[in-house]
Amino acid sequence: MGQCPSAPRRRKAPPPFSPPAFPPPTPPPLLASIAGEDHTADLPEELLALIFGLLGSGDRKRCSLVCRRWLAAEAASRLRLALDARAPLLADSALPRLLARFPAVSKLALKCDRRAESVGDPALALVADRLGPGLRRLKLRALRAVTDDGVAALAAAAANLRKLSVGSCAFGAKGIEAVLRSCLHLEELSIKRLRGLADSEAIAVSGPRLQSLSLKELYNGQCFSCLITQSHNLKTLKIIRCSGDWDPMLQDVPRDSPLSELHLEKLQVSDRGVAALFGLEVLYLAKAPEVTDVGLAALAAKSPRLRKLHVDGWKANRIGDRGLAAVAQKCASLQELVLIGVNLTYSSLELIGTNCPILERLALCGSDTFGDAEISCVAAKCAALRKLCIKACPVSDAGMDKLAEGCPRLVKVKVKKCRRGMLEKGRETLKGKAYDNERDGQ
Repeated sequence: MGQCPSAPRRRKAPPPFSPPAFPPPTPPPLLASIAGEDHTADLPEELLALIFGLLGSGDRKRCSLVCRRWLAAEAASRLRLALDARAPLLADSALPRLLARFPAVSKLALKCDRRAESVGDPALALVADRLGPGLRRLKLRALRAVTDDGVAALAAAAANLRKLSVGSCAFGAKGIEAVLRSCLHLEELSIKRLRGLADSEAIAVSGPRLQSLSLKELYNGQCFSCLITQSHNLKTLKIIRCSGDWDPMLQDVPRDSPLSELHLEKLQVSDRGVAALFGLEVLYLAKAPEVTDVGLAALAAKSPRLRKLHVDGWKANRIGDRGLAAVAQKCASLQELVLIGVNLTYSSLELIGTNCPILERLALCGSDTFGDAEISCVAAKCAALRKLCIKACPVSDAGMDKLAEGCPRLVKVKVKKCRRGMLEKGRETLKGKAYDNERDGQ
């Protein structure tokens, strides 16, 4: 037909597409800090001090090296300071610089090695001058060069002192008396191995706010008897390994005394002293062989609110079923009972389980009479028991099986060095029971 094929149609290319313009990315905070911006500079001093207060000792030291501002903030916010108080501390002028650097310290510990020469009264005078009014807690260890006069000078400046702990020092009762006269807010006093008490007269002063007193390894510790009997807010008393007869002091404790917690360990004390006490809630009686069932029964009759009782009979067989039966009959609030070297039997355990319904913690160690019958009694009677420890007692798997059937709230059992042994079966049974109770939140 004379027609030619048509030519392909050419399409016009679209205009090039231009991507939208985005703002340049901002550098991360770390790069910004490297570039010169320090965001911590915006933190107020109070907040920086609070952060330092939440750090441990090692972290505080490392953070104080970051910059001068952090160094100053760490120094101004440090409340606790412990120093090696050997003689060079003052001779090298280190102590003045340290006290000037940390002006806010309220808890100070000065400790010296027993074989080294310690700082003396000039060091305490410096502490009194720099930290005296703000000092709340003070610990002195093995400062044999410190005298009564040095302690008295420090006490006069530290009138707001709340807690004092003294150990292995050479001053005597006059220094302690000066503290009690000057520091009327003192609440806790601990005295251990104070060397200057041998010829000391009785302290004729009380602590108006003293709540806790601990006397350990003292010769002539009876010079503090008036302090014990005349401190009308004293709640906790610990007398441990102190020489002499302590019955007269215990007999002089007023009947209306608020004393509620008493620790007597390796002490010359008898039924006369223990029977004179009233209203105890916590009693630790360890290695006092002159205390018998009679004294424990008399104390239980006068302390119906007793919650914790720890007795280390020292294998003397002076405390047993009779005394524990009296505790069970008079102290229905008993929650914790720990017996070491005490030979108790089914009869007293049955009374304890029946009359002490909230007993939660029971520990028995070195009892020759605590066997499968007694542990079966615990399983049947102690429904509230949560923790049980048995050590060096003649129990076997038969007793452990009975325990697994009772004590519905039991979550922890510890059995060690039992003569007749406990086989794998008993351990696995109790382990499964404790796991189930812990999972159920009992």
